[in-house]
Formats: sequence, C-alpha cells, structure tokens
Amino acid sequence: MVYLGIDIGGTGIKAAIVDGQGIILHRAEVPTGAAEGADAVLQRVRRLGLTLVERAGQPVEACGVGSPGRIDHLRGHVIFASGNLPGWTGTALGAELHQTFGVPVVVDNDVNAAAVGEAWIGAARGSSDFLMLTLGTGVGGALTVHGRLWRGARWGAGEVGHMALYPGGDPCPCGGRGCAERYVSSKALTRRANEGLVAGHPFRGVRDVIRTAEQGDGERQRAARLAVEQWTADLALFLMNLQMAFDPQMIVVGGGITRLGYWWDRLVQAAARECRERSMSIRIRRAKLGPMAGVVGAARLAMLRRAR
Repeated sequence: MVYLGIDIGGTGIKAAIVDGQGIILHRAEVPTGAAEGADAVLQRVRRLGLTLVERAGQPVEACGVGSPGRIDHLRGHVIFASGNLPGWTGTALGAELHQTFGVPVVVDNDVNAAAVGEAWIGAARGSSDFLMLTLGTGVGGALTVHGRLWRGARWGAGEVGHMALYPGGDPCPCGGRGCAERYVSSKALTRRANEGLVAGHPFRGVRDVIRTAEQGDGERQRAARLAVEQWTADLALFLMNLQMAFDPQMIVVGGGITRLGYWWDRLVQAAARECRERSMSIRIRRAKLGPMAGVVGAARLAMLRRAR
C-alpha cells in the first residue's frame, strides 16, 4: 500500500508517494508562491498531489498534509497562520483536498508531521520524549511526550517560533515583537548579513551567507561571519530555553540550513555551555530525513489514520 504525503512550506511545497516502510517511491516539489494568496497556493497543492497520484501506479490509500500554523487536527482546518502565508488562516484544507483526491485526508502542523517522520525512521527513532525544531522561512516546533504528539488544548503546542526571545524586539508578522523567528530562522540569518553589509552585492540566501563566511574575503566575509556568530549565539540561547522549559531527551533540529557549513559544531558547544551554566544538560541531533521529514511524516499520519 502507498500513501501521499504533502509538506506545505513558506517557499516550497513538497510531496511524495511513500510506502509502508517509509520509502519514497516518487517525489516532486513546486514553489509555494505565497504572495499570490491562499487560493493560488491551494491550487498548487492540488495539482502537485494529483500529479503524484497519477505516478503512483496503484491506488493511494490516504493523504497526509503538513501545513504551517495552528491546525485543528480533527477537522483539518487552519485556525491561524502567520504572514508567511497570507490568507491561509481559515483554510478548510482537509475538506478541500478530500474533495480533490477522493481519499481520507489528515492534516496537521508541518513540524508535527516532521516530528512523526523523525520518530518513525529518523533521528528520534526510539525516543519517547523529544522536541522537534525546524529552521526555515520561519521557526517551528513539535513536542512528543510518552511517544505521542502533544498538540495542546487549543492546537497551539509547539509554536515556539513565536515565543519572545527578546521582549520588545523586532516586530514579527504574527503581531508580536521579539519573537524567536525574527532572530533564529534561516531568513533571519540572511537578513542580518545584509543589514551588516557596508559594501558589495547583497547575500542571496543562507547558502551564500555561510559559503562566504567560510571561503569569502573582504567586507562580504566580515559581514557574513558576524551574522553567523550572532545567529548561532541566539540559537544556542533559544535551545537552552527550550531545554529548560520542556526537558526533552533530545532536541532534533531540521531544515536545509543544518546541512550547511561549519556552524553546527559551534552551536552544539554553545548550547551545551548555556545549559551547563544552569546545571542542565542538552542533547541536540540533526534531523536524519532532511528536507523530506515533513513529507514522510505526513504520509505516516495518513497511514495511521487509515489503520483506525
């Protein structure tokens, strides 16, 4: 049997046909096009899913979807989504995609889906209590307690990207100020590097920032290195806060940036130092499934729903 997993991100939509062992049989990705509005994003999700259903070569049993924001998991409804996906709040994602694909559809927060994937066949396999943190356009979290996702009383558990890291700090699209997302997301690293750049062409993204910090020279390297140092220090502080608040067995960190460059070892050391100063230990692991964690986890959610 095979399942369709879909991961909706701020910049890209990924989807795959996944079998019962977590093996990806077919996969595809398209840009999110968030600036075009919720209806356009939903149409892209539909087209991408239908393309993969056709490629599957056998009936798809169910579909799982990971979406940014607070998700009513029982109704498949987006309760709230930040400005990274304009107009996404209120989208009846489960009902819309059930009508399109004609199979059972389960919807959850995108980081919850990634956590399910990592717990199934990834870095958190065998761990009953862990925190999943993803770094991308935004910052997301998911908490697994005694082997089960903790979604919270109002479907808001794990929204750690909007915890205040610096109260009264930079304004956030969510309406708050000083949110962690404004300081430790991949997008934040690029913004910091460009803000610190006195001369030279702007950085195009985190790959450019980290590559320049490692191999560049002159003013661009100075700006890149300073941005990476500040970003790593803030991320270490944030990880310490999460460890102190939730005391998980481990924190699994995902997002494409975790595969780039020299900063990872420095982060682990800095976070450990922050925790030691408070008589606490911390275990940090890279997500094993990389950028496909959310897709695999969404397929696993579909599998579990179908088995009920």
